[in-house]
Order: sequence, then C-alpha cells, then structure tokens
Amino acid sequence: MMRAMHSGIDSAFFRRVKTLVLLIALASPPGFVWLRPALADEAPEASREQSTLSVVVVVEGVKGDLLANVLGYLEINQFNGKPAPSAARLKYLHRQAKTQIARALQPFGYYHPKIESRLERGDDGWRASYRVTPGEPVIVKAVDLRISGEGKDDPAYREALKQARKKLKPGQPLDQAAYEALKKRLQVLASQRGYFDVEFKVSEIRIDLPNNAASIRLHYETGQRYRLGQVRFRQPSEWIWENLLNRYVRIEPGQPYDSRDLQQLQSDLSNSDYYSEVEIIASPESAKDHVIPVEVRLKPRNPRKYILGIGYGTDTGVRGKIGVTGRRVNRRGHHYNAELLVSQIKYGIAGEYIIPGKDPRNDAWGIRGSYEEEHSENRDYKAYNVGGYYRYRDGLWLKTYALDYRVEQFEVSGQKPTSTLLIPSADWSRTFPPELEKRIYAASGTWLQLRLRGASESLISDTSFVQPLVSGKWIHSFGNLSRVIARSAVGTTWVDDFSALPTSLRFFSGGDRTIRGYQYSIIGPTAPNGDVTGGKHLTEASLEYEYPIKEDWSLALFYDVGDAFNDQPEYKAGVGVGLHWRSPIGPVRIDFGHGLDQPPGDNFRFHLTIGPDL
Repeated sequence: MMRAMHSGIDSAFFRRVKTLVLLIALASPPGFVWLRPALADEAPEASREQSTLSVVVVVEGVKGDLLANVLGYLEINQFNGKPAPSAARLKYLHRQAKTQIARALQPFGYYHPKIESRLERGDDGWRASYRVTPGEPVIVKAVDLRISGEGKDDPAYREALKQARKKLKPGQPLDQAAYEALKKRLQVLASQRGYFDVEFKVSEIRIDLPNNAASIRLHYETGQRYRLGQVRFRQPSEWIWENLLNRYVRIEPGQPYDSRDLQQLQSDLSNSDYYSEVEIIASPESAKDHVIPVEVRLKPRNPRKYILGIGYGTDTGVRGKIGVTGRRVNRRGHHYNAELLVSQIKYGIAGEYIIPGKDPRNDAWGIRGSYEEEHSENRDYKAYNVGGYYRYRDGLWLKTYALDYRVEQFEVSGQKPTSTLLIPSADWSRTFPPELEKRIYAASGTWLQLRLRGASESLISDTSFVQPLVSGKWIHSFGNLSRVIARSAVGTTWVDDFSALPTSLRFFSGGDRTIRGYQYSIIGPTAPNGDVTGGKHLTEASLEYEYPIKEDWSLALFYDVGDAFNDQPEYKAGVGVGLHWRSPIGPVRIDFGHGLDQPPGDNFRFHLTIGPDL
C-alpha cells in the first residue's frame, strides 16, 4: 500500500513538472536557447572555436548623423571588431537589427525605410551587413511655436525660436532632434534667466504616415520672471569689511534674475584670495513676490601662504625662490607679497604692499621695493628700487602706471659708475584668453605688451631718456593639433647721456626666451675689449612650428632672428629643434639651438624653459 501510494505521487509530480517546462519553453522569447550540459570531451573544443571568431558589422546607404544614430541604436554593433558571442546570441541580435535601424531613422523624419540584412559566417568570423534605403522623409506641413508670459519679449527666448525655425519649418523634412533641442534650450534658459514657473501647455508632433506629413505644435508659458534681491554676506567673523565685499557686487536689488551674475560674483570672491569657500544661496523657494534674496556664505583662508620653489634654466642655472603672501593684513583687505630669489647669476629680494581700489577685482594701489644683483658674463650690476603704482583693468587690458626711484651701480669696460633715476612708466598688457587655465597650454591666443618709461635730468636723474617697447606673442592651432608660435619685440631709446644709462635699462639679446643658439645676453654692442655693453635699440622675431608625436609630447622646429644695437642692426639668427612636454606643472621646453652667426653664436646650445605659453 505504501509503495503504491508513493509511486502514484511521483508520477503525478513528474507530469506537472513536464507540463511546466513545456509552458516555459512556449513562452520563451525568440532566440532564447535551452542549453544542455556539454559533454566533457566537447566543451573545450567549442570554447576554443568560438573564441577565435570575430564580428564585422557593415552599414551602407546612410552617412553623417544618420549613420551615427543607426550605429548607436544597433545593438549588434557593440561586437564590431570584437570576439563573437554565442551563435544563438548573435542571430538574435541580427533579427532585432531591422527594428533598431528603423527606430534610429525616425528622429530624422524617415518612417518608410527599406532595409536589407544579411548574416554570414566565414572561416575567420561573422559578417553582419545592412543596406539601408531611408526612403522619402516625412515633410513638415505646419509649425506652431509660441511663447507666452513675461518671457515672450525676452531676447534670449526670441533668439532660441529664431534658430529653431530655421530647422523646423513647413516644406522641410521632419527633424525631431531639432524639436527636442528646442525644448531643452527653453528649459535651460528658464533656469538661467529666472523663469521658475514655466509650463509646456502643448508639446506634440503629429505624424500622418499615409500622407507622409507631420505637424509640430509647441506652446510654452514662461510665467513671471523672478528678480534678485539684496546681497547679504555671512562669515564666521568680520574677516573683511562688508563695505569692501559690497564693492565686488555687480547685482542691483530688483534686477532680473540671471545665473551668470551669481556665478560671476562667486568667481570674483573666490579669486580675491580672501576666502577658501564661497557658497551662494539664491533659491526660488525663498522668494517673496518673485524676489529672491541672495545669501553669500564665506569661509576665510589661512592669513598667510608660503612659497618654496626650485628650478633650472640654461640662462640662470639652478635657481630657487622663497616667498610669503599675506592674504589679509586687516579688514580693509590690504595684503602683501615678499620673496627672495637666488640663482647662479642673479639674486634679489622684493616685496610689495597692496591696497584694493574702487573695483577690488582689478584695481589696486601698491608700494614696492627691491634689491637685486646680477653677475653674468655680459651684465654686472646691483640696484636698489623703491616706488609705487596704480593698476587697473580696462576690458582685456591690464594697465599699470608707476613711479620708481632707482639707484644702480653697474660695470662697463672696467668702469663702475652709479646712476640715480626717477622713472615714471606706463605698462599695458593684454592676454587672450584671459582665463589662466587656458593660457598654461594655449591652443590659440595672443599676448601683447606696450611699455613706456623714461626719466628727466630736471627731476633728480643723472640722465634723460625715453624708452618705448612693444612685445607680442601669437599662437594658432590646426586640426591635427599642431601649432604655430610667433613672437616679436621692438624697442628703442632716446637718451642724452648713454654712459649714464644703467645696463639693466639697456637692450641685450640672446638666450632661452630671445634668440636661441646664443648665450644669455651675448648679443649687443661691444666695447674695444670685447665686453657686451648693451644697445639703444632692439629688434627680435621668432617663428616656431610644433607637431605632436605622442600624447603630451611634441617636436618643434624654430627660427629666431634679431639684434640689440646702437646705430645699424647686424641681425643674428638661430635655428634648431625642440622636444616639448605637457607636464603636470606646465609646459617644459627642451630646445637645441644653433647660432648661424659665429661668433657669438654656438654650434650647439641647449635651452630649457618651464612656464605657461601666455
């Protein structure tokens, strides 16, 4: 009895299991494969055969954006040029390809494509090919784009509609990507320009497939534009006077909301070097009558920053620097810099005390002083300098006007005269792009400096002189990431008594940053004993071509020419090659120059420079 009962139960159980397996098999999607355990002697061979096969996917009949979208939709393309998955998996992906290609064409208005597909297995792998005939595109018959609310007269919204209507207009093929881009652009503008109550009243594309036609309707309600309220500062203590902080603010209470104004305020305060963190809170949820209060939370930096550096240049030899920056002397925002520079041929100490101006972002008054000595083969002097300056930004120009009192003892032809000069100067410099991070290694950009300085015997000076100097640099990149780098400098001096003009104010040329292939400051007029005395005039030019050879490395060819002279130039030229590295600390340039005019040029001279491009 017991045995018979167990037998009946087992039979009923297995019948149920068999029925369940059959139902699951019938419900499985196409391409689903039930695998049996491989026999021990056949599994390794099948695995080896499959691993040697690769997949090639070919799509013909479309190109450009259409092809890119097709390849993006086509799942089988993920195996293109790679080892094939199982044959069953590959065949399943191939069966889905026509549907995927058809969907990829629809955003461009093609709803009636003809697609021929083929999957073949050869000795070296699988080939999946698809020939696509997009057919006639769906044509836009009607377009209805509207913006209502306060934003309907906003120039940014009007420009967005103007650009969209160039692609979304009757008679043109349907471009769903342009339609979606318009919707995204409207939402971005709402966030940037303070329309926080926007709503798409209507947003649709109706497609009439039998007639191959489409109509577009988009009605967008912006609501009221929010305004910015009073800017309030929050800091743990009164680190900087609020009066000074308010001079960074360019936001007028009640002005229309623009996220760029808030970003600019955050950037200006971060660049001031007073604060380590600047957080701006301007949330629509806190608005009253559509006016958003602006709260700026500030975290102060350490009051002092110390600098220690060491480097090498072929002009200067080993060099080192020790410095300190006082980020904040008092609540008025006064700060200072001091540094000691030492190299094999030159050393000095310098400092300046800086007082923020009316616009503390760019304006400053400064008091400065320095002592320096240089003992190179061609220049020998020591000088004391004390003075003041006013610096401000005018667009892209950084303009500095200064007055310095300089006492310099210098050696020329065995003589060591001392010259005293009161030197007013004007220095204008312009760098593009203005952002420092874009100037370290510049794809393109320019730098221009205009300098004018002089002195008068009637104003406690040993001689009268006027000296203008124009310097510039230009960088341009090509599609292959190669660059052309050109630079030049032209200067002249009108002086009553040239013998009283210190050597630091005379023109010399030759070296890493002037004419390569020549020793530092070796080019210039010479005394009867052969000493280089420096000249009244300067002309320099350089042209360089840089070509990338591997990641972060480039090969350069250059030609430099110029002269420092008194009457007529006798141009000296240098040519050479360079190896340039985009290092984590900035461009490193190793140049090998050959001076074509010997002497004073060298058959072969090594130059090493480190520093930003602009």
